[in-house]
Amino acid sequence: MTLDPVHVAGAGMIRFGKYPREVTLETMGASAARQAMTDAGVGPADIEALYVGHVFGGPVAGQRIGARIGLAGKPVSNHENYCSSGATALREAWIAVGAGLYDLVLVLGVEKMTDRIKGGVQPDAGDLDAASGFIFAAGHALSARRYIADYGATREQIAMVAVKNHAHSVMNPYAHYQKPVSLADVLTARPIAEPLGLLDCSPISDGAAAVVVASQAGLRRLGVASAPKVAGCGLVSGTVQTGLGDVNEEDVSRRAGEEAYRVSGIGADEIDLVEMHDCFTIAEIVRLEGLGVLPRGEGARLTEAGHTSLGGRLPVNPSGGLLSRGHPVGATGVAQICELFWQLTDRAGGRQVEGARTGLAYCKGGSVSGTDGASVTTVIMTR
Repeated sequence: MTLDPVHVAGAGMIRFGKYPREVTLETMGASAARQAMTDAGVGPADIEALYVGHVFGGPVAGQRIGARIGLAGKPVSNHENYCSSGATALREAWIAVGAGLYDLVLVLGVEKMTDRIKGGVQPDAGDLDAASGFIFAAGHALSARRYIADYGATREQIAMVAVKNHAHSVMNPYAHYQKPVSLADVLTARPIAEPLGLLDCSPISDGAAAVVVASQAGLRRLGVASAPKVAGCGLVSGTVQTGLGDVNEEDVSRRAGEEAYRVSGIGADEIDLVEMHDCFTIAEIVRLEGLGVLPRGEGARLTEAGHTSLGGRLPVNPSGGLLSRGHPVGATGVAQICELFWQLTDRAGGRQVEGARTGLAYCKGGSVSGTDGASVTTVIMTR
């Protein structure tokens, strides 16, 4: 099926961070939604449907938020794909608008974690990995050790992902953290899982982000001549793995990237910037390699050399990424789309990627024992 062109007409976020208990999921979601609608120049009467990504928001979170912002009675769908939840909600909206079902819809990603999650997030209690005591930090520590052994990378090179992303976030008013960290800070931070320390790990955050998605008819209703286009969305799940395999093969990332490249007609060599799911420092490196935007085994060295920094050949996470912008899991995917929207409309301020015309956002959510991942989304946007 060929979809009609789909665009992002406006974006809104609240600053990610740790909010007191009285700042509720509904409050945060409503605030981001109103900002996105204001940015797009639409009111509740213009919005035809609401798509909401969240993980820990409880039953019908989207309907609870929709009632607060004047969308009661409209079609509302809730989407849970762990860290890919917000991006999955965007993909469903992209399909619906591209198929001609709607002209203007609202996509919201929202999460309140700090009063619901203690320590790190884990697989579902019924999953074999959880039953055996597996935590995500341990899996990524294994990835880092294997990467160092296989490719001769250094601990310092991996740590430079955190240094880079914190430097970027200084220029992002929506970021959880807005101060730089040094290489020494990362290397001497409290150990979490060898070789990774606290600053190699994304924080537990609260937050919300929203975008208005429009057809070309929707843009005409808004009096907008052009807006960034959602050129393609990929969604894949992990495949069953047998034997020991290669922990850093990232076949699931390769397949997700290939799906977005196929649908959009845009290749990996045409990407100007990436918003990457850097839940841990090593994750940014191996997933970029899995997408084919960096050569396999070269990501750590290229990070150290500035290739993925602002001003480099392929800026990655100009927003600060999960490591520094923060990671309220249901909101992350939509926050990445907000960043691409601002970059492609030259509204990213001091973190603007000069000449950016094409951006890619990647999320990887959850794990299922015996597979190479649960859910991976890829979104390509163009001017």
